[in-house]
Amino acid sequence: MANRMDVLLAALDRQGFKSWQSLEGSWFFSRDGNVTTIDHEPGSPGEWLDLVSMLREMGLVLPYED
Repeated sequence: MANRMDVLLAALDRQGFKSWQSLEGSWFFSRDGNVTTIDHEPGSPGEWLDLVSMLREMGLVLPYED
């Protein structure tokens, strides 16, 4: 079973986001010229909620339906 980050990255890819991770472990998410960065993969429920909220502000639709 995929972990949360794998599921999120797949949803971002389907919706036109670019996502990548630096060698130091930071994550970058980009869409339509907007970029947001986190310094590590979320570990707590609060960190996940913050990340999803930021990405929703950039246009992410969750749950995603075709």
